[in-house]
Parts: sequence; structure tokens; C-alpha cells
Amino acid sequence: MGHVVPIYSDEQFIQAMRVLDKLGTTWHGVGPSSARRLLLTEAQYTALVEAGVVPANDKEVKGRGKKATGKKTKS
Repeated sequence: MGHVVPIYSDEQFIQAMRVLDKLGTTWHGVGPSSARRLLLTEAQYTALVEAGVVPANDKEVKGRGKKATGKKTKS
């Protein structure tokens, strides 16, 4: 079974290429540079998950930080 992995930034793409180059397998990219997607095998996808390049649930990786609190309204 294959995986379609969305790439959200140039940095994430570079990290993915480093991991995939070490595997020595063929991958396929789809879409323009503004909305890249990689078509990967199970082994390639697992390698990217283990390297922390993509999350296991195919959702966007978001930076960690302090969350802003909502502004309270007075009634």
C-alpha cells in the first residue's frame, strides 16, 4: 500500500530528501512546489515517520510553543 504525504515547507522537503536518499529507493513527487506531495511506499513512509519528518497520522507538523489565550468579552 502506498502513501501520499503532503509537504508543507521547503525545510520539510529537504529533510525528507535526506532520509529518502539514505534509503536508496525511488520516490515520486506530485504537484507544484507550492503544494508538494510525495508518493511513497510503506518502507519509505515508515522511515520518514521514524526520522520525525512527517507525523504518523499524515497531519501537518506544527511548531511547539506557548498558546495564546482567547480574549474575554465583558457583557
